[in-house]
Amino acid sequence: MAIRLGPGDISLREFIETVGSADAAHGAVSTAAVAGGLGSSLLLKVGSLPQTRSDSVADRAKLVEAAAALTGLRQRLLETIETETAVKLLIARNMPQANAAQRSERQAAIQLALRAAADVPREVMQLCAEGMALAATVAAHGARTASADVQLGVALLQAAFDGARSTLEGTLNSFLDAGYTASIVDEIGRLTGETTASTHAAQTSLKTPRA
Repeated sequence: MAIRLGPGDISLREFIETVGSADAAHGAVSTAAVAGGLGSSLLLKVGSLPQTRSDSVADRAKLVEAAAALTGLRQRLLETIETETAVKLLIARNMPQANAAQRSERQAAIQLALRAAADVPREVMQLCAEGMALAATVAAHGARTASADVQLGVALLQAAFDGARSTLEGTLNSFLDAGYTASIVDEIGRLTGETTASTHAAQTSLKTPRA
């Protein structure tokens, strides 16, 4: 069965092959988004199973809520693959710079394009952090027999988060606005803390024996 995603509605196989190309349009952030989408799908699967941790009404209610959130989150992750920012940056860098006014205009355009490019890994990080919080819920209330799916879902979301964070951190030296850079650093720290706490909660639930 073909799975369609990304610009031009390419298949998953085509996406994987494209990423391996030296002139690939897709890179770390797109790959992170796909990994996060796969992790979300595994968690969604567990949240949709008829079995729960204790077969209680409370477990089912928590899983239904988590599954609904994961459905939307997965879609938003896949949509980030379609966000084109490299073209905007290329256009800005090719703007004329024959005089001071043109150079100033070009610099401003580059900075705007760089911010637009940074918004994509930021969004992937935010979505993965949300996904990890939902993973903690699924791990706490999902069926014990599906723990392998939850573990892999958590690992994929963590890898996606780390990939997006590395990409974002790599852009920090390009920004001229110190205040903006500081806000990005603060956001990276906040999201990393949230994700670490959620990951620990999910893993703890998976290790907790049935009562």
